[in-house]
Amino acid sequence: MRKSRINRPRDAGYGMRLAACVPLVLCGYPAHGADKPAGPGGAATRVGPFDCLIEPYRTVEVRSPVTGVIDKLFVSRGSMVKQGAPLVKLDSTVESAAADLALFKSQMNGPLESAESRVQHAESKSRRKTDLAASNFASLQDSEDAEGDAAVARADVLSARENKQMARLEYTYASAQLGLRLIRSPINGVVVDQAMDVGDLAQPGESSAFIIKLAQIDMLRVKAIIPLALYPKVKLGQRADVIPEKPMEGHYAATLTVVDKVIDAASGTFQIRMDLPNPNGALPAGLKCMVNLW
Repeated sequence: MRKSRINRPRDAGYGMRLAACVPLVLCGYPAHGADKPAGPGGAATRVGPFDCLIEPYRTVEVRSPVTGVIDKLFVSRGSMVKQGAPLVKLDSTVESAAADLALFKSQMNGPLESAESRVQHAESKSRRKTDLAASNFASLQDSEDAEGDAAVARADVLSARENKQMARLEYTYASAQLGLRLIRSPINGVVVDQAMDVGDLAQPGESSAFIIKLAQIDMLRVKAIIPLALYPKVKLGQRADVIPEKPMEGHYAATLTVVDKVIDAASGTFQIRMDLPNPNGALPAGLKCMVNLW
């Protein structure tokens, strides 16, 4: 005896589950990389992803401000440095001696003390001559001569004080010249290249070879090229989600800081730049990446 087939009614959610299995692109939803519709409450719309490049925030080629032979290098390629830390010391034998001489001159008190003693003696003599002249025991000429000697002595004191001040300024100048022989780091960064070594002659000027090159990586700069059609959708201060290439993992928050005001007419694109904080140096510079804007 054949059993009759019972047609069981499908539940109400069966059609909905079936529709969910259909690819979204067939249902009219945008493909990967296009804007997603805003959610309830006006949620932010994603723009992206776009290819991008993570670069150092800035690079600095360190050159010598004066001509000199490199006496010591405090860092090498790969060294992490802090702003103000010593990088290079040039030979400073002559400048150090000049600074010591200027310091000694600035501390000399003999000429000033001698001039002040002469003033005391001349003024005392002038007072006596004046008193004698008033009593007709000395001529008026003697009194005037004594007053003139006192005035000259006071001028000598002024000259001695000016010479002492000039000696202090000369010491300041000599110290500044000596300070140029010690080159310090202008930024927090890492040494990425070294073009000169101990014994090489360092010279100032852009045409001269640099000594070392630094890269600032505690803040990174992310660059991306995006289509002109998206120009109205990007704004300064916009949030960005940066995804570095493998083997690096994770998502990193950045902020849009530059939107080019000049469009590349040939390609119909423009460049944007984002600042990516990297305080612990977790990300190296030079990585390719993908970025989404929100």
